[in-house]
Amino acid sequence: MDNVSNIVNNVLDERGWRGKVLEKMAVELWKEVAGPTVAANTLAERFTDGTLYIRARSPQWTHEVHFLESRLIARLNGRLRKPIVQKIRARVTLPPGTRKSKVEVNWEDPTFPAEPQKREEARAASKNDAAAISGRELTQEIQDPEMRDSLARVIAAVKRVQEERDKEKE
Repeated sequence: MDNVSNIVNNVLDERGWRGKVLEKMAVELWKEVAGPTVAANTLAERFTDGTLYIRARSPQWTHEVHFLESRLIARLNGRLRKPIVQKIRARVTLPPGTRKSKVEVNWEDPTFPAEPQKREEARAASKNDAAAISGRELTQEIQDPEMRDSLARVIAAVKRVQEERDKEKE
């Protein structure tokens, strides 16, 4: 296992992916770290400059995330084995055409998905693109199937982001 982990670490360092991989992992680990109740009412959207951005179903859930913030940060950083998560910011999307002053006390975001179907559909569509194939190739020597699949998905996601940025620069 040391040989595989050395290979993976060398690839991440050589290509400058380590930071991006950890950022993607922070987003991917949200459901697991937050627990089933919080995860069912929140979605991790992105990670930028030490801050994990969360979308919540209602204002009550933004308060819950704020209340649990220090514990959630400690759990995330513990799983990542690096203190990259500094803050968690939760927000709620107002219903379309509604002003903040007109919102009822116990409202919920009507656009909040019951299940994050969009993400699952995107994963299914991207299982055989070039980034996914490359991620699987780079991790093929890892014996633990769960670890191999997780790392392959993270590497593929980072490659896709880099490809999009390269296209924007052109």
